[in-house]
Amino acid sequence: MTPSSLRAFGIRLRGSMSNQIQTGTMMVQQSEALHALGIASEPYARNWDSLGVLESSGLDRKLRAAGWKLFFMAGELRAVVPAWGGQKTLGRGVKRLLAQTRLQHFNCLEVTHIRRERFLGVPYVSIAAHSRHIQQASQIESAEQRAHDGNGEARRSGK
Repeated sequence: MTPSSLRAFGIRLRGSMSNQIQTGTMMVQQSEALHALGIASEPYARNWDSLGVLESSGLDRKLRAAGWKLFFMAGELRAVVPAWGGQKTLGRGVKRLLAQTRLQHFNCLEVTHIRRERFLGVPYVSIAAHSRHIQQASQIESAEQRAHDGNGEARRSGK
């Protein structure tokens, strides 16, 4: 089997990071409420944690069981980063997407597309993602409510 086919079955190769960003990875803003729900994550960037692929795929089910909601935002976020930065290239792109998510006061991001390409011989990485939002209320809060509520942290309804 090739290394890529092993990864497709979720088998990690020696030297791969456990919080490696790939299609399907979810990033969640650090919060006591989410920690209390027992969502396993690893620190990724300032105030953001990375969920493994298995944890990401079961996040919605785990949240619903606890009475929380995971909203999907239809607008796609994109970042294009020059690929001459080695391993840091993908990280720079993801951090740009996290900044966009933070500006909208959402507390979750799902990576939906990663493509390495070339344009006129210049390598670049294109990353697409969708903002997500975790909260207890069954209707998405307004941007003002999310901003007032601790920069988009998940909160309990009835505050």
